[in-house]
Amino acid sequence: MGSIRACHSSRYPNPLPPLIQFEPWKFISLSDSKYRETLAVAKVATEKRQLEETSKRLSSALDQVLEVIAILDAGDGSIIYSNTNFSQIFGNPNQWPPHQKFTVLFECQMLATALEQARSGQAWKGRSSLKTYAGKSIVFEGTVSPVRNVEGVVESLVVRLRDITLEVEKDRHLRQVQKMDALGALAGGMVHDFNNLICAILSAAELIERQVGPDSPIQKKLELIQQVGGRARELSKQILNFSRRTDDAWIPFDLTSLITEVKCLLQTTFPSNVEVRSELAKGIRILGDPSQLHQVLMNLGINGSQAMQPDGGVLSIHLEQVETGRRVGDQSFLEPCVQLTVKDTGCGMDPYTLERIFEPFFTTKDVGHGTGLGLSVVYGIVHAHGGNLHVSSEPGKGSSFKIRLPIYQDLNKGMDGSSIESRVSSLFKYI
Repeated sequence: MGSIRACHSSRYPNPLPPLIQFEPWKFISLSDSKYRETLAVAKVATEKRQLEETSKRLSSALDQVLEVIAILDAGDGSIIYSNTNFSQIFGNPNQWPPHQKFTVLFECQMLATALEQARSGQAWKGRSSLKTYAGKSIVFEGTVSPVRNVEGVVESLVVRLRDITLEVEKDRHLRQVQKMDALGALAGGMVHDFNNLICAILSAAELIERQVGPDSPIQKKLELIQQVGGRARELSKQILNFSRRTDDAWIPFDLTSLITEVKCLLQTTFPSNVEVRSELAKGIRILGDPSQLHQVLMNLGINGSQAMQPDGGVLSIHLEQVETGRRVGDQSFLEPCVQLTVKDTGCGMDPYTLERIFEPFFTTKDVGHGTGLGLSVVYGIVHAHGGNLHVSSEPGKGSSFKIRLPIYQDLNKGMDGSSIESRVSSLFKYI
């Protein structure tokens, strides 16, 4: 053995590494405990990885749901899980303290009661409104469902809320339109009979006036009858405008010039503590009745001035053209239109008043200071011109009236008389 190493040493300058001694083969039985432990660890790791992948897929899927979804601990009400839409309404979860309780993020007695009901094992389904701690108010419909463990004990709660604020607002506007249409049809049918009665009263008063002398004691009474009859006739005209059953001829006119004229008139008639400001786009033309649009601006301006008393304020009039495809708020426009905004810094309106302001004869003014037809007439005129009217107001923050009307598009715009004549003559030559 030594001669072999010497031979190798003579042929190779470096010595061979020492021989590695391997242990003899050892066969492990499938029933061996270490083998079973290894398989168990591998199985647990595989199941854990699969569980994590499933959890990620479920979390990603819930983030795509357009509803608020949260899982709460049934014991203390802390938030265990919340999806992306939850954070858009209730705030960023990264800014919450550990074990954030769900009930401190909102003000809603019905939802708080629903959580208590679900803790007792009864699911809840309903609709209500809530206000978040950030001041955001929404109307929602949703469910609160209990989740039980193997023993049947409620250990968590699943909260699902869907924001239906926009749907409720659209339903409210639809009901308002239907109600106003019904009132308009009723008023339009009654106003003709009302005019016949007024004409009969005024005609009789005029005949009596001719038969009595100027010094008769009933002369003043006849004048009073005629004066009140004239007011009644004017009132019936306003009702007729509200019902949109007028036969006035429409013409294309410059709305910008009309608003400038009304602004000057308002500024001279308003108290000194009311300032009128305007920002008007030039050259805005619409098709309609200038006298009726004049009445709309006067009614809105006078109402705004009265709402700003006794402290005064600013009445702003803004006119702009809205192009096709542009979005203003939650509404997109399929054709060009004009948006007229009349805004005041007055006392504002509560939700109850805001819902009824277009009802005929509804007024918040004292007796003798208003008929309650001003905004009703505004509503009727705007819709008669193919437009729509949106009002936003809060107590102490003023009111804003946004009127959108179709813009007048002159097909002959940009063509002078000579160009038209040349085109016509060329057409005849061709024929």
